[in-house]
Amino acid sequence: MSWLRLMEQRIKQEHQHSQKNDGKTVHKQKNRVMELIAEMWPAYLIEIFVIILGIWITLALEQWRDNGKENQLEKIYQKNLLSDVSTDLSELKSVIEETQNILKKDTRMLDFVKDPAKNPVTVTEAESDLQAILARPKFITSDATFSDLKNSGNLRLLKDIHLKNLLFSYYNIARDIKEVQDAEQQTTIVITGPYFIKHFAFSDIGKQGISQQELQRLSGDIEFDNNLLLRRHNRSELLEGYQKANKLAGELKQTLEERVKE
Repeated sequence: MSWLRLMEQRIKQEHQHSQKNDGKTVHKQKNRVMELIAEMWPAYLIEIFVIILGIWITLALEQWRDNGKENQLEKIYQKNLLSDVSTDLSELKSVIEETQNILKKDTRMLDFVKDPAKNPVTVTEAESDLQAILARPKFITSDATFSDLKNSGNLRLLKDIHLKNLLFSYYNIARDIKEVQDAEQQTTIVITGPYFIKHFAFSDIGKQGISQQELQRLSGDIEFDNNLLLRRHNRSELLEGYQKANKLAGELKQTLEERVKE
């Protein structure tokens, strides 16, 4: 029973007793109430403390349940991010290899154009290089999980500041790569592509082949040289971006694997 209730009963009993006793006055009854309050204040204080403690425990339990749900959701996001980054690493490996091959063939043709006698190229090599130079391997990041984290406001679930910094750095580089790839696409469509289409019959490469005379003509073609330089510049810039992204993705994967195991 509540201490306040007990006090109420005691006051009621005192009041009933005073009605039977004609010698008791109203003033004395009021004094008795004050005495009861003075006697029982520790009990009141304890009851208030118990009520506050009960409220605090209830709130703490609710917070504990909420934290448990958030920790589970954080683990799900971490696993999904790990899956996305692993896919990106595989794509980056392929794109880097293809880009390095383009640059290798582009450089061989540039060396030939500058000095055919010192850097000879066979007709077969020229055919292979011309086919490869216009290739545009493309990297498209898997950013579904990161986009969901940002758009849903759930980035707060990732408590590791280092992990957050890695995520933003990586996806910023991925965004920059996309912009450079789009610019390269326009350059290829507007400048390089039309030149190659005009001067080379790609359907005949590997069948009739390029004549030795046509190959020698390329060595003195300034426009051909400029297109090769443009391709090398664009692809070199992209290769640098791919390699930076690959390094960050590796760090990100390692960090995510550690967090998932915790």
